[in-house]
Amino acid sequence: MGHLLLLLYSLLAPVIAVLYALFFLLSPRRALMKALAGELKERLALEPPVFAERPVWLHAASMGEVKAVTRLAPELAARFGAPLLITSSTAAGRAEAGRLGAEARLAPLDFYPLAAAFIGAARPRLLALVETEIWPATLYAAALAGVPVFMVNARISGGTAALYRALAPLSRLAFAGVKKVLAQSERDAELFSRLPGLEGKVTVTGNLKHDLLGISTAGTAQVKDFFTAAGWRDTPVFTAGSTHPPEEPVLVEAWLEAKKAVPALKLVLVPRHPERLGETETLLKARGVKYSLWSTGAAETDCLVVDAMGLLQALYSKSSVCFVGGTLDDTGGHNLLEPALFGKPALFGPNYRNARHAGDTLIKLKGGFLAETAPQLAALLAQLLTDPAAMQAARDNATNTLNALKGATARTLAAISVPQ
Repeated sequence: MGHLLLLLYSLLAPVIAVLYALFFLLSPRRALMKALAGELKERLALEPPVFAERPVWLHAASMGEVKAVTRLAPELAARFGAPLLITSSTAAGRAEAGRLGAEARLAPLDFYPLAAAFIGAARPRLLALVETEIWPATLYAAALAGVPVFMVNARISGGTAALYRALAPLSRLAFAGVKKVLAQSERDAELFSRLPGLEGKVTVTGNLKHDLLGISTAGTAQVKDFFTAAGWRDTPVFTAGSTHPPEEPVLVEAWLEAKKAVPALKLVLVPRHPERLGETETLLKARGVKYSLWSTGAAETDCLVVDAMGLLQALYSKSSVCFVGGTLDDTGGHNLLEPALFGKPALFGPNYRNARHAGDTLIKLKGGFLAETAPQLAALLAQLLTDPAAMQAARDNATNTLNALKGATARTLAAISVPQ
């Protein structure tokens, strides 16, 4: 039954690829298809890479997933003394892979003859699939070729896991060559462990992206000078970073309410998309809030709207409490751990699915706090800003959370072993 499902999948894969291409050609994003003709040789594995020594092969969907293995990929290749091959499903991912010093290619379509041809030419020592990349035909081809497969930084949704459970014969066949699943979180590990063919192969190693968090000094001097000129150096500052329009009314309301307990409290709004700045200004004017723009220089106001890029870390570092945007709307959250780089507690809304493990850990260790409404945000702000002991505990807990979440790269490297 598994082989029959794989045959059906392989027959459908080229059809789906053609329909996908047609969809883009007929959509407003048709410009993305301009490079298709030049990409076909790689997509069809007509000129697969050939190496004198067997490479370490990592496959990542796009640029974000390639960035996740920035540390892991070269360290893995160095450990085996092997060339590094990174494939991606997008041109942007391929370009990012090239910056890591790898042989960078677009992945062939997940069609068994193409996957088998690619693997036969490249002769990889191992294949590491990054995050959510599960390609049945490629997995099966790797298993037949004796290439050990590792799923690294692995995560999976409940819906996807349910689909693979429903297709149990195909899953068992595809996962036969998987040696280990190195999951981001306990939740991911639980879902993977219930999939046919992965029983006993799953362990939690953490999120590789947490090891990449680092402090940037960009804008530090400018922010310091701005705060000094505005008279903000010795006052409490609440910075809301990467905000979206639906969130800003809630944040402004929370700030105005918190000012009743902390009259000196300042607000910094850093919209995620500067091109939507007009919506932010309209909101502030409607609420009667006097504000200044970063681009026009310091002014004696209680609210600053940042209409520039690359300043968020510098602003977090000078703030008392931070809010991470994309969590009060349907975005799914931005970098919840960035405030913790500076020992600052983070507030965020309930929709943090893009950083679920980080958010859950912040809440568990009390280095971050969940709030769904303006009154809840205001209450948290007032509590932290009027209770020095509570503030210090939250700052310490934020730092401890960040430290607890690091180390995924070392754990992943330790978990990967293949016969010489």
